[in-house]
Amino acid sequence: MRVFVFGSLISVLLCLQSGCSVDPVLHTSSDNTNIKKSADIHLMHSDDMTDLTVDSLEDIVSLDFVLKADNQMDQTEVHRVKYHKQYYKNHYIVIEGKIGTRESQYPVVLDTGASQPFFLNISHVLDNKLPVYTMENTLSDLNGYKLGLCYLPLLQIGGITFTNRPCLYLEPSSAVDLISVQIISDTSNSDTVIVGLPVLRQFNYVMFDNVDNEVEFSYNKLFEADELDLWEKYPLTTEEDFHGNVFLFVRISIAGEEIELQFDSGSGRGLAIGETLWEKVDGQVQDLNLKEGRDFYPYIGRLACRRGIVPNLQVGDRTIKNAEVSVFPNDSPLLTECEGLLGMQYFQNTIVVLDFKRSLMWVRNHEV
Repeated sequence: MRVFVFGSLISVLLCLQSGCSVDPVLHTSSDNTNIKKSADIHLMHSDDMTDLTVDSLEDIVSLDFVLKADNQMDQTEVHRVKYHKQYYKNHYIVIEGKIGTRESQYPVVLDTGASQPFFLNISHVLDNKLPVYTMENTLSDLNGYKLGLCYLPLLQIGGITFTNRPCLYLEPSSAVDLISVQIISDTSNSDTVIVGLPVLRQFNYVMFDNVDNEVEFSYNKLFEADELDLWEKYPLTTEEDFHGNVFLFVRISIAGEEIELQFDSGSGRGLAIGETLWEKVDGQVQDLNLKEGRDFYPYIGRLACRRGIVPNLQVGDRTIKNAEVSVFPNDSPLLTECEGLLGMQYFQNTIVVLDFKRSLMWVRNHEV
């Protein structure tokens, strides 16, 4: 899933420093129960474990707090979590999680294409009575749609717990915003939580096991390949822009041409590529008849492209049968920060390890 934010938490902080108006807001749920006021919310620092009463948005988005929040994760051993049932329909990486102390379970998409740590929507805020804040004249937006900032006290996925996080959420607040709700919910459930790249890369490695349909997280242990000759390794790099968005790129050969693509575990598609980069690959691809169409991307919309199916496409050292390919104009909104994206369709029957400690992507290239 391709998600990046212009003017995210960093620009909110800059706005605060320049004197923007900041006010806590109460959202009301369907049963007319108000979400707690900010003064009723207590945060806990990870270093001295001292309670801190939050009286303003500035306490939440201060750089000091954000850095502390980034370290508030509880995991002492390698942990595996089963895929959520959405995976079998959409083939992006999704597991199950819980917000706060309530029993409600939500699909949680582990999305390397999402450049912010956590992303919720208004239903999560209302259902879990999360404290929220709004700003006047804020630059925070998601491709033109208004964002809010809330406090996420706890997100639990399996045996892993994330605590005390500032968190962005989509805030439909006018008739115009009904369009954004449609764009988001067109092909994804409205209760989906997104965990983005800044969170995933805190682990030494994250494994997407598409054979046993599980995710493996390791915060302390390094990845150890069982049989080295059954694995291929591809260089991983991360880049960060001025707004604090983080992007993950893998260098891998497509049809014999080595190219750099953004790796997107939140997409169940195959290859989404710009015209210029496609010209390098096109001559090596056989039996492909591209037809005009539109591909849907949450938070962006339906984008014009040419698309088709390659019966056999060489991706690294593996041959992908019925590989999906979509070619976009170079100025497509999808390609704002990259020349192409690589989704999970090419890895459905194997194991992918994002080894953040060594900056490598491992792919098991034989039958397992």
